Amino acid sequence: MKHEIVSETDMAHDVLGLDEGEIAPFVRKCLKDRSLSSLVSHLNNDLLFGTPAERESAEVALRRIGFI
Repeated sequence: MKHEIVSETDMAHDVLGLDEGEIAPFVRKCLKDRSLSSLVSHLNNDLLFGTPAERESAEVALRRIGFI
């Protein structure tokens, strides 16, 4: 599956690369391995302080996983 490992360098890209049917299992996996908080924190940081492209990607990624 695409969501086995989430890169810390480009988390938005990893979330955006998921197929629609992979989003819920990905979020469940992140909850289980306690990495969801870190993922959302990195995306939020990109949304607030990133380049315009990073901001846009982070916003879309947060929407896809249900945080916006």
